[in-house]
Amino acid sequence: MNPRNFFVELKRRNVYKVAVAYTVVGWLLIQVATQVFPFFEIPNWSVRLIVLAIVLGFPIALIIAWAFELTPDGIKRTTEKTAAEPRPKKRYAWIFVVIGAGTLSLALFFAGRYTVPRATGSPEKSIAVLPFANLSRDPDNAYFADGIQDEVLTRLAKIADLKVISRTSTQRYKSSPENLPEIARQLGVAHILEGSVQKNGDQVRVTVQLIRAGTDSHLWAESYDRKLTDIFAVESEVAANIARALEARLTGSEQQAVAAKPTENTEAYEAYLRGLALWNSVEVSPRGNEMMVVYFERAVQLDPKFAVAWAYLSIVHSFNYAEYDRTPHHRSEAKRALEAAQGLAPDAGETQFALGLYSYRVLIDYDAALAAFAKARAEATNRVSAIEFSAYVKRRQGKWDEALQLHTESLKLDPRNPILLSESALSYRALRRFDEAEALVDRALEIERSPSIVHQKAEIRLAQGDIEGAKRLLDGLPFDPQNAGNFLGKVQLLVFARRYPEAIRILRETLATPEKLPPPALPHYRTDLGLVEALAGENETAKADLAAARAAWLQRRAEGDDGAVVSHELILIAALLRDKTAFESERILAQKFLARDAMDGPWLQRAIAIAQAQLGETDAAIAGVQRLLQSYGEGALTPAYLRLDPLWDPLRADPRFQKLSQP
Repeated sequence: MNPRNFFVELKRRNVYKVAVAYTVVGWLLIQVATQVFPFFEIPNWSVRLIVLAIVLGFPIALIIAWAFELTPDGIKRTTEKTAAEPRPKKRYAWIFVVIGAGTLSLALFFAGRYTVPRATGSPEKSIAVLPFANLSRDPDNAYFADGIQDEVLTRLAKIADLKVISRTSTQRYKSSPENLPEIARQLGVAHILEGSVQKNGDQVRVTVQLIRAGTDSHLWAESYDRKLTDIFAVESEVAANIARALEARLTGSEQQAVAAKPTENTEAYEAYLRGLALWNSVEVSPRGNEMMVVYFERAVQLDPKFAVAWAYLSIVHSFNYAEYDRTPHHRSEAKRALEAAQGLAPDAGETQFALGLYSYRVLIDYDAALAAFAKARAEATNRVSAIEFSAYVKRRQGKWDEALQLHTESLKLDPRNPILLSESALSYRALRRFDEAEALVDRALEIERSPSIVHQKAEIRLAQGDIEGAKRLLDGLPFDPQNAGNFLGKVQLLVFARRYPEAIRILRETLATPEKLPPPALPHYRTDLGLVEALAGENETAKADLAAARAAWLQRRAEGDDGAVVSHELILIAALLRDKTAFESERILAQKFLARDAMDGPWLQRAIAIAQAQLGETDAAIAGVQRLLQSYGEGALTPAYLRLDPLWDPLRADPRFQKLSQP
């Protein structure tokens, strides 16, 4: 066939038209698949299948166009058409179809590029930094890889135009996982940063790669071989390159923050990174907090102008004061470190967060704490912690709706943090919204089956009267005296089941070796032993153990601990010793906690009502129970607890109590 005649024949058989139309419509279908499928979480393999089918179908469509033609009488073979047949009138409708399809394709493309979330259903400018692999020969250098990851993440978090997932949610993944799209979906991000660190003396190699999670495609990768003294420049360059790759806008102050160099002393920086690695760990213990103090203290000794290290030193001392050792030492050390940080970098986010924590946990100044946390959040430093700690303050103020909103906000940035999930569940439990609380606890347990979170779920079951469900949960946990909360929770379950001899045996065996126990737990265990002995009718031994517990609590108060826990325990001890004078004194002292703390206030008020019941002040106890059933807060009282707890036994014959304790 003459080549010219061949092209004329292609035109006559509409092959050109079919090729153009097929290309446009095929591209339209690909745009629909790539832009719309992820919105409905349709797997990526289905998109690839559609693209493959369209490509393979193109030559088939051309062959069919050559061989057949659509006529008013149906589909006919093109060869059946004769020259005698009248030439059909040209129709141009197909052109409008192609133009319309092309326009729709372009609209879908740009809508998907700039508005529709990508393959993870997440904002385009969102990123999670996975743990950096430690390629150093010395496994002890793992802290350094963790620190570089954290510093890169911290610099990225200073860019307001980016959504950056907190380290706590990412550290449970491997440094180079295979299922990136699923991880991105779990974290709610469109991009993943992977990296590795190799440290050899003062030489460091950092390798990073930025990946679009939905397509598992590399957007950018780089390796840096630098001296340890240049590590800050590497961290800044990585953050800046990521910002450019994601087209994030940086203000002038953000550019300065990303490029900031916190210290010139490499030894101080290494000590700081060691402390930071402990601070970022999920499991918190008195020993871990002591080591943090050692590392941050060393960092500021090596470089007294290291403002961020001073801020973290204050944070750890404030935390130790609130959680483990309410003595003047930690209080004064927290203040000393905070003042040093304020003198060096008063507006820095780390300094503002340290001020917020000191105001909240040490000074109990809620307004000052919220103001400082707001400034820390504005600086995009400790953003998740600033949001979450603001939630803790709000619930202390009784502003429950605001607290829940802040919990939700923090979980968007740290969705796989079991601590945040647990704390959010605690707020819902305080509001007696048990289904929502348990759902959050279950999410936390999917991430980490922590004994503390298992115990929290058991408490939710107990609050609803499901003692068998609570027992099944706690039976899987050992009696571990090193974890006071879980240990006493298992003892409580024995008490609720009225298995007093077993509870007494366990407590006595535990207290037989006090040198093996964490010091803060000792008076708790002694108090509970005396309480169970009193319930079991072992009055003389109960008096001796309760007297010893009272002495321990009074000693703690004399050493500077004026917290609610001391008042709570002394109120119960006074009641069980039938000491009305001591009870009245403690009740008056407790009023300051009741007035200022909506979270712990009801928990303390419940101790007062139990004491009144034990001391025969029935009307006052009943009135207290009525108020407590309408109050929100830590361990909010429920009818189920009234039925289960033997400490309420003196009220059981009263019709008013019977009505209040009905399911």
